[in-house]
Amino acid sequence: MKVDRFVSVIAPLYNVEKIIALYIKDTVDVLNKHFTNFELVLVDDGSQDNTVDVVTSLLKQYEGIRLIRLSREFGEEIAITAGLDTVIGDFTIVMLPHMDPANKIPELVKQCIDGTDVVFGVRRTTKDKGWLTLKATALFFWYCNKILKLNLTENATQFRCMSRQAVNAIIQIKDSSQYLRLTSSFVGYTRKAFIYDPVYLGKSSRETGFIASFKQAQTIIMENSVHPLRFVSWLGLFAAISNLFYIGYIIAVYTFKDDVMAGWTTLSLQNGSQFFFIAIILTALCEYTGRVLNRLQNRPLYHQMSERNSNILLVNRDRHNIVENSESKDL
Repeated sequence: MKVDRFVSVIAPLYNVEKIIALYIKDTVDVLNKHFTNFELVLVDDGSQDNTVDVVTSLLKQYEGIRLIRLSREFGEEIAITAGLDTVIGDFTIVMLPHMDPANKIPELVKQCIDGTDVVFGVRRTTKDKGWLTLKATALFFWYCNKILKLNLTENATQFRCMSRQAVNAIIQIKDSSQYLRLTSSFVGYTRKAFIYDPVYLGKSSRETGFIASFKQAQTIIMENSVHPLRFVSWLGLFAAISNLFYIGYIIAVYTFKDDVMAGWTTLSLQNGSQFFFIAIILTALCEYTGRVLNRLQNRPLYHQMSERNSNILLVNRDRHNIVENSESKDL
């Protein structure tokens, strides 16, 4: 028996021409079997291969598909955000085509129906990661959770199901460095982990490995906390106080010592005074830069180039937002 709920599925695409046909078939089959109404929102993030052509050719074959093309590559997180801005479902699934199994969608939706606002996927194992990556990852999550209080779950993936309330809250956050795994916990709705084993249809076309993970970790820390900046501020203040004591030491030496080397007092006093004021200035600049950083997020997150739909957008014609004919709309 089908569940009488509208389910939206978002999948960011980037150079997935080899696997996208299989992914669409598996996902649409699962959605058609378990839910009365659904939409599969495919967001192309500036693919350089034939991904768009393959998806376009499948729009007449499958129902409930929407293809959104972004004007260039904005990144996986922004592509997902573009999908979240357009979905209309009671529950929204986010998944990566190359690794998240479509047959787990009904389980995620059921847990949301039972009262959890955000059900997020967590990989059961990390055997494919190297020793250095594992240790660095553990250190990163310790720092984020214990020091920054960011509430990140280790080994969490993009695979998740969110209620309409959670989606509405998330799309209010407009951040060019948005990290969905953090944002979905930041909004404060009920959350629950879903342990699963990824099923790989192919390799990710995006940059992966230790360097990519390090860049992402750096962005998460710098964009979601002023702790590193505050540490630099305290360091600058400590340097200023140290130089102040050094100035006092210079004055004491000049006052109580008779055989002071000529020029030493003047040079030392000059250097100490300069570094004192430099440290004070840097401390103030760090504080104000941290405040400006929290406000200077005013550019559009993405630009949408076009949108194409299947012949029939919804299965149940009694529901709203029915699209009768296939259309291509260039923006």
